[in-house]
Amino acid sequence: MLNNVRRSGLVISLAGFAISVNTLPALVSWFSARLGVPIASFGLIFLLQFASYTLCSITVGKLHATRKLPLLGIVIGSLALSSFFLFWIGSIKSFAMLVLIMILVGGAGGLIESIGTTLITSSSGSNRMLYTSQFFYCLGAFLAPLGVGLLLSLDVSLPVIGYMVGLFSLFIGSIVTLLVYQPWRSNREEVVDQSPAEAEVVLTKREAGEVNLLAFAFLFMTMVSYVILESSVANWFAVYVHDVLKQTSANASFTLSLYWMGMGLSRLFFLIIRIKNHPKTLLIHIGMMVVATLALNLPVAKSSGIAPFLAIFLLGVGCGPIWPLLVEYCSIIFAREHLLMYLVGAGSIGALSGPVITASLFSLFGLQRMMALFLAYLVVIFLAAIVTIAMTARHRTKLV
Repeated sequence: MLNNVRRSGLVISLAGFAISVNTLPALVSWFSARLGVPIASFGLIFLLQFASYTLCSITVGKLHATRKLPLLGIVIGSLALSSFFLFWIGSIKSFAMLVLIMILVGGAGGLIESIGTTLITSSSGSNRMLYTSQFFYCLGAFLAPLGVGLLLSLDVSLPVIGYMVGLFSLFIGSIVTLLVYQPWRSNREEVVDQSPAEAEVVLTKREAGEVNLLAFAFLFMTMVSYVILESSVANWFAVYVHDVLKQTSANASFTLSLYWMGMGLSRLFFLIIRIKNHPKTLLIHIGMMVVATLALNLPVAKSSGIAPFLAIFLLGVGCGPIWPLLVEYCSIIFAREHLLMYLVGAGSIGALSGPVITASLFSLFGLQRMMALFLAYLVVIFLAAIVTIAMTARHRTKLV
């Protein structure tokens, strides 16, 4: 059982992970010019990076199911590996080397997030640490491109930027190491580390772990389909607003900002307010997403008013707690660490495939049909969620 200091270290590790995966997008134009590679080719890097993330997330879950792994050590090692590669990223002289390095960074990121999220969730009786970890991920995702953009605007050379980002990531890793291993603690304090309340939660979760794995398959499907929707909005909604709703480029960019703002505020709310009924909260937020998507299909959304802006903000609020809520629900109902790692891997599958699936579909049916595609995704999310809730209803009753 992890104490609060160790959980805090794992929470901070999510910021290091976010920096590692969000540094390259801010440097795409620079690398494109330096290496003489078309910008479109960087899609291959992002594809392979998420594929590596997915593979490592699922592999570590599979191995952990059959043998005891030094999970905390793997997190620390992955942070060190990411820091090392970020340190040298500005000195890369070939596209092939950049691809290889980002595959390794993606794999390290998969280990950090899957293990960190699993340990935070399975060792805590409260959802606050899980939502705090998502806040730190958002913080790292915000700081990485902001810092790189600021340094580029100051004409700082890319090798120096790489050194600075790598050292900052290493600094975060050092803090995580200290908080996780706590060299100042005595052996006696290490043993007496689990409160009676936490022990009761663990026993309750062990009873929950007997639930049918078919229910987990539908929970897995819920996660994949949700992240397909989330990543599709993040990648293509601005294009829809500009080309279909005939808004300016500035307004299209602003709608995405509203989407992330709504998601961030929603997660902040559940960081403060504990979720007591996971199925009810999940269905309410799916309902918000449906209402927002339907509103974007109405003729008023194609006017120059504020309707599309309000709708995308509501969509962000609806999306906000879904990912951490599904992870927490898995922890409560299934109580198996390797299944949590599989579920985190499900999210990466959605992030990997979502933009490609959506682009392929609207290339067939037209960009103007994008909201209809989003509604179709929501139908899949809703059906998978309903089946999951129904199959776990008896077990939830036993836990109350």
